[in-house]
Amino acid sequence: MDWNELRQEWREQAPAARLLAVEEIRALDGSLWKQVRRRDLIETVAGIAVAGIFGVGALRGMLAGEWVAAAFGLLVAVWGASLPFQLKRSRPAHRDIAHGAPVLAYLRGQRDAALAQARMLERVWLWYLTPPGIGLVGLTLATDGPTPGALGYIAAVLLLYGGLAWLNRHVARTQFRAHADALQRQIEALEGDGG
Repeated sequence: MDWNELRQEWREQAPAARLLAVEEIRALDGSLWKQVRRRDLIETVAGIAVAGIFGVGALRGMLAGEWVAAAFGLLVAVWGASLPFQLKRSRPAHRDIAHGAPVLAYLRGQRDAALAQARMLERVWLWYLTPPGIGLVGLTLATDGPTPGALGYIAAVLLLYGGLAWLNRHVARTQFRAHADALQRQIEALEGDGG
């Protein structure tokens, strides 16, 4: 089903319902998923780079007998290597319109995909910030000890992480949950008219 067929079916299913224009939903949907693809690509490249850099550092630490520093470096490396898989898991397997899919099924799928992205962003502190945070704090303390410079670095990292957590929750609420709410209103309007 292409957008023209979707638009026609939409008109046939609920001519009296107050709906957003299909072009408006299409544009918003396309924009959001383009942002997700771009974000995931950047995060994947960064995750692979982090895995390589900290993996080499962990190997050097093991060879030097610095086991604590090596363990914390390995934690960050494993997190970086797993990042692309975590991002992929949060994306819907097939977000595009399935051939012949009913309008309601399409809208529900898009709503569910937007909610999955929102939940992922709201829990960013758990899967995205905590593992490398523990690794960086442990690595810093293992290599430098609790010096004023090391403690200042740790404080700066924690402040940055707090800002990232807030920003991700804000994006989840203002973009993905707002989009899911708009889709839910469309669904309710269609269901109310027997769509």
